[in-house]
Amino acid sequence: MSRLAAVKPFIYLGVSVALIVLATMFFMWSVGYLERAMIATGLLSALIGFSLLSGGLYALRVSAYVYGAEKGAEEGGEA
Repeated sequence: MSRLAAVKPFIYLGVSVALIVLATMFFMWSVGYLERAMIATGLLSALIGFSLLSGGLYALRVSAYVYGAEKGAEEGGEA
């Protein structure tokens, strides 16, 4: 197994965690904007937050698939 193949699931995991952290930041900014009656900016921040959260969860799912596929190839041999 190559070194890149061993690191690939952790790259996806790192990207997904970063996207989820960014989503949380945008949600917090959205609440702050809505408190100050900046409705359009708050809603736009919430939309960006939901988009980043969706991307982060998708990357987390891809990370699980890649990890499972590599573990299966490791145990069953190369197909």
